Amino acid sequence: MKTHQQLLKWKLCKAYFDIIDSSLKEEVTFEELIFVSKIKPKDAEKIISKNNNNYNIFFLKILLSKLDTQTLSEFKIDISEDTISSTYEKILEGLTLRLESFLPYRKSFKILSQNQNIKVLNFLKLLESNCSFMSDLLDIIEGGQNQNIKMLKSLALNIVFVRAMNVFLKENDHNLDSTIRNLDKFLRDFEDVGHFIGVIKN
Repeated sequence: MKTHQQLLKWKLCKAYFDIIDSSLKEEVTFEELIFVSKIKPKDAEKIISKNNNNYNIFFLKILLSKLDTQTLSEFKIDISEDTISSTYEKILEGLTLRLESFLPYRKSFKILSQNQNIKVLNFLKLLESNCSFMSDLLDIIEGGQNQNIKMLKSLALNIVFVRAMNVFLKENDHNLDSTIRNLDKFLRDFEDVGHFIGVIKN
């Protein structure tokens, strides 16, 4: 039953972002969601309210959770036998993979960032998702470590990623060249500060 509910949630989530992407509007109706997702209204009502047009936080949370789970799983496999890359290179790879997973949804993210009030809420949701992602990423790369140090690193990586997302949302083409260049620069700046205050060891 739980798996079935998760499948329905994902179908509704995919429909939500498909509608935003094609309609270029921030608000999506319940009727649009069930039409595009092809889910029965009674099943959809078990997951979302019929009388609510502001679904963006709900579906953004589902989307980020799914993308981050897939990204971390892929990243873990990619570096499982990597004994050459530095910690910096692995972090850059992990953050790049996350941005690549966001790329198909860039147009939708831009639309959801146009309204200032919605942008603030989405920004907070992204930060919440970042905390979990950065912590898991560091666990994969560095294993067990001092929790206070990991928290400081996670917070710093949050700042790095949010700055990179600002570049990501300004790009108009279908690649990440500018975003990755800036991500690399932001990450280098963080590394320099980390070495200086002793959070990152040479």
